Amino acid sequence: MTQGNSLTNRQIKALETREKLFNSALSLFAEKGYDNVTIDEIVARAGTSKGAFYIYFKTKYQVVVRQFQEIDNHYNKIQKTLKEYNTASEKMLVLTKAQLTFALKKMGLEVITTVYKSQLNKDEEKAIVNPKRILYKIVNEIIEEGQKTGEFRDDLSSQELTRMVTRCMRATFFDWAVHNGSFDFVEDGYRFISEFIMRALLK
Repeated sequence: MTQGNSLTNRQIKALETREKLFNSALSLFAEKGYDNVTIDEIVARAGTSKGAFYIYFKTKYQVVVRQFQEIDNHYNKIQKTLKEYNTASEKMLVLTKAQLTFALKKMGLEVITTVYKSQLNKDEEKAIVNPKRILYKIVNEIIEEGQKTGEFRDDLSSQELTRMVTRCMRATFFDWAVHNGSFDFVEDGYRFISEFIMRALLK
C-alpha cells in the first residue's frame, strides 16, 4: 500500500514507459520526418510492445498532441505570474519571453520542426491554431485589458488583434525552424515582438 500521493512501482513503470514512447517518437520524427515514421519503429526504439503504445497514444499524432499539452501546461503557469505586472504591455512581453525560453530549452529545434511539419498534414487536427488553447485565452485577456486602460488600440476587436499577435508568434517559430536554428531564437524572437508587434498594438 502507498501513503498520500506516493506512486506504486507499477505506476512509476507506466510513466517511464509512456515517456520512453514519447521521447522515442519525437526523436524519430526529427530524424526521418513525421510522415515517414511508423508505430513499429517507435516501439522498437522505446523497447516496448505495440500494445503498450496504444495504451498511451491512440495514434502517432497523439504524440504531437501530448507535446501541445505540455506547452499549454506551461502557459497556465505563466498566466498565474502575470498579475505581478502592472501594464498590458509588460504582461505581453513577459509572456513572449517565457514562451520563447520554454520552447528553446524544453523543446528545441528538432521538436519544434516536427510539430510544425505535423501541422502541415491536411488529415491531422490543427492543434496549433485551435482558438480554445490557453495561449489564445491569455493573449486575448491581455489585449482586452490594454484596450480597457487605453494602452492598446481599440479600432480592432480583441479577437482580431489576438489572431494577429498569435500569427506573428507562430511565424517566429516557423522562421527559426526554416533557418535551421541559425539565429538567436529567444533574443531575435523577443525583439520582433517588442519592436514590431507591440508598436502595432499601442494606441
